[in-house]
Amino acid sequence: MLNPYRSNLHLTVKTVWTPNGRKRALLKFVQSHGKQSGLIYARTRRGTESLAQWFAQQGYSVQAYHGGLGASQRRRIEAQWIGGDCQFVVCTSAFGMGINKSDCRFVAHYEVPSLISEYVQEVGRAGRDGKPAKALSLVSESTGLLAPEDKQRWQFFEQKAKELERSAVRLSKQIPMKGNVDEVRRQFKDGAQALALLHRDGQLVWLDPFTYQLENGRQPKLEKIESGASVMKRYLFTRRCRWQVLLTEFGFVDEAEKMACGECDRCRQSAKKPR
Repeated sequence: MLNPYRSNLHLTVKTVWTPNGRKRALLKFVQSHGKQSGLIYARTRRGTESLAQWFAQQGYSVQAYHGGLGASQRRRIEAQWIGGDCQFVVCTSAFGMGINKSDCRFVAHYEVPSLISEYVQEVGRAGRDGKPAKALSLVSESTGLLAPEDKQRWQFFEQKAKELERSAVRLSKQIPMKGNVDEVRRQFKDGAQALALLHRDGQLVWLDPFTYQLENGRQPKLEKIESGASVMKRYLFTRRCRWQVLLTEFGFVDEAEKMACGECDRCRQSAKKPR
């Protein structure tokens, strides 16, 4: 299994207090990249369309991309983005199957996924040419009082977790022993969840951020499994180096103990504190 750490990928999580504050923070992040290429992830089809429309009104060359589009529409948007005719795409997790744009300089999560494996795959689309790239995730303050839609979304994640986990346990017997996460997601409705469960149960290793291999067994035990949403929240609200947390979650405990990337928001904040 390859270490998922990417020294050129700088991770930041920013707390926003209101829906308007979330948009302003995202706009400021995009503005900081000038004309550079990027991706913005939202979690719903309606969300991608409304956000893309808002950015178009700000004068940006942008497209919305989700699973509800026809195949020809998706291929056209992919070609526009790769060719530089579209600066960035506001997309759901449906974006990315077989798409590689090496000079993608930023990935922003307007709304974060519920699975940390999905998060790593999505931010991993930035900086694949080895040059510096940034990943920003926007989250509401922990109580969710001023952004109730976020609190409701996390509650939905938790409520659906067991249902998804049961489906994923059944599905874990069907997915290939080795493959690409995008292909599994395309073939199986709850494929990403199944891979995440197998990984957390120690029966799956990631060969790179997109390719996995299963160990023997492939039957996760539900009573041992922490919900994906809980793992993701631990990463989002950590005070440790973000890469240190990711390495720990992906099984690189020894490497994590020595890790301080120096470039994530937590490391930068620690460097500013008086000693």
